[in-house]
Amino acid sequence: MIKKACILMMAFLATFFASTARAWEVFDRIIAVVNDRPIVESEVNARFEQYKKLKKFPASKTSFHRSRILDMFIEESLFVQTAEEESIIVGERKVDDFIEKMMKRLSIDTLDEFKEKLESKDKISYEEYREQVRNSMTKEMVMSIAVGVTPPSEEQAKEWYRKNAGKVGFEFNINHIFLRLKGRSLAEERRVNNEMKSIHARIRGGMSFDEAAKKYSEDGSTKARGGAMGWVRLSDMDRFLAMQIYGMSRPGQVSGVLKSSAGYHIVKFNGKRTVQYDSIRDLIFNILYSERLGEQMMKWSEQKRKESEVKIFMEDYVMN
Repeated sequence: MIKKACILMMAFLATFFASTARAWEVFDRIIAVVNDRPIVESEVNARFEQYKKLKKFPASKTSFHRSRILDMFIEESLFVQTAEEESIIVGERKVDDFIEKMMKRLSIDTLDEFKEKLESKDKISYEEYREQVRNSMTKEMVMSIAVGVTPPSEEQAKEWYRKNAGKVGFEFNINHIFLRLKGRSLAEERRVNNEMKSIHARIRGGMSFDEAAKKYSEDGSTKARGGAMGWVRLSDMDRFLAMQIYGMSRPGQVSGVLKSSAGYHIVKFNGKRTVQYDSIRDLIFNILYSERLGEQMMKWSEQKRKESEVKIFMEDYVMN
């Protein structure tokens, strides 16, 4: 009886491991090897599904685009291997800092809101986004340390500005009065909105904007200057407020009560001009450096791939 039970158990285990092996073959079949580092099909398929949600292409191009996704994995593997050889490590703190800066740029206050944006609009999970950030930072560090990328010169940056001055947008000279929301309740929204309407009525009744800002504004950095913000790019402002300011055009024009993600504003428009070089100098340097980095990265990865042992087992792989 015991012998029969053992035979049945061995038969069950054999069937289980056989089915497990088949499942592994279906979902995690190795479709490429880069210097003995495997790339499995499930990871490529997962990223390809994300790619399909963002980019429309005919079914006849499926093999081509799926092959390009595999190429991305091969390139990432080459960079990771080089980073390991050079002892280059991108820690969690660096990734966190990058994400915090991105949230600030997008005027997103909470991590939950940022995660929701990634999943609903970009069709990617927060964990996958973090990994992509890490890969991107690793690539840049490899290029900077292992290869070396020469930064652009001041003259090259100014030349870029001269060629693109008509495309860099505008900056606005404004003053504002700001009242901060101290909560997210409807009662608090109503209180602040009503108070701003009262301030706006005083300005319309003859009170100077500067005087009103000094007396009522809760923006400590501009209050003493009558709410003067100077020349600012709308891209540096809260996006909700920027959209409302964009339509102002007459010097001296005072807006109605405007809402931003932080509270309520009244804005006085003083002028508009093309964004000045000094305002976007750092941005121009970043653009030029990124372009140079991208060119160097492409050359490096092409050469590194030629020097490496890369085996591809994807049946429908299409050369680029």
